[in-house]
Amino acid sequence: ERAIDLVRLIRDLHGDYFGVAVAGHPEGHPSSASPEEEMEHLRDKVDAGADLIVTQFFYDPEVFLRYVRRCRSAGISCPILPGIMPIQSYSSFVRMTAFCGIKVPPEVTARLEPVKDDDEAVKRIGWDIATEMCRRVLTAGEEEEGEG
Repeated sequence: ERAIDLVRLIRDLHGDYFGVAVAGHPEGHPSSASPEEEMEHLRDKVDAGADLIVTQFFYDPEVFLRYVRRCRSAGISCPILPGIMPIQSYSSFVRMTAFCGIKVPPEVTARLEPVKDDDEAVKRIGWDIATEMCRRVLTAGEEEEGEG
C-alpha cells in the first residue's frame, strides 16, 4: 500500500541483494499533513532498509539544500540524490511544475518566457539552468567541508 511496505518486502525476501532507493520530496508530499510528518515517513523508509533517496525534481537548488539539512538533522545519513530535470519544452515545464506543486524561482521564469515558443532555445536555457543547479549543489558540499 505504501513505499515502506515495498522496502520491507524487498529486504525480507532478498536481504541486501538489491539496492533500494526511495523518493524524497523537498517541497513536501501532497498526502503529508506537514513537513515533519513527511520527514518521519522518509526516516521510516530509510530505517526499513532504503539505501538512498532520490528527490522529486526542483528548480530552486536552495530548496534541495535545505531539504538535505533537514534530513541530516532528522538523523537520515544515507545519500540523497537531487532530482535535476532539464527543461525540454516550455509547455511540459509549466504543466509538470503545476501538477507537482513545484515552486519556480522568478529568475527561471524570466529566462524562459521570452523564448517559450522556441523549443530549441528553451532546451538550451533548460540545460543551462540544470548545469547551474548542479554546480550550486556541488559547491554547497565544498562550502560545508570548508566550514567543518
